[in-house]
Amino acid sequence: MKSSLILIILTFIMFFSYHSLAPTLANAGENSCVLEASVDVIVEVWDVDDQGNKGYRIWKGTIKQGQHKRIESQQGQIRYAQTTVMDENEPLSGDVDRSCHNGQIIGVP
Repeated sequence: MKSSLILIILTFIMFFSYHSLAPTLANAGENSCVLEASVDVIVEVWDVDDQGNKGYRIWKGTIKQGQHKRIESQQGQIRYAQTTVMDENEPLSGDVDRSCHNGQIIGVP
């Protein structure tokens, strides 16, 4: 009797936990994209503000060849700069403006 009651309670908790997270999970990819590296690359990514200017920095780091980095943007638009020179002190080049929606893949470089 006790074990069946515990099982019912756990099932109830799991069911409502999933359904409370489901709307969040469904919207997670709406303003997201994936950076995909064809070679080792250092990338810096910024959100784009309402006027189309570089906003705050979302992420900066290294993506190894063949790896991916998921990016979440506020407006569905990003800007990024990159370098294939693996030196953190080396300046990045480019100011690439890209759409960032529904997990689309953006190749860098």
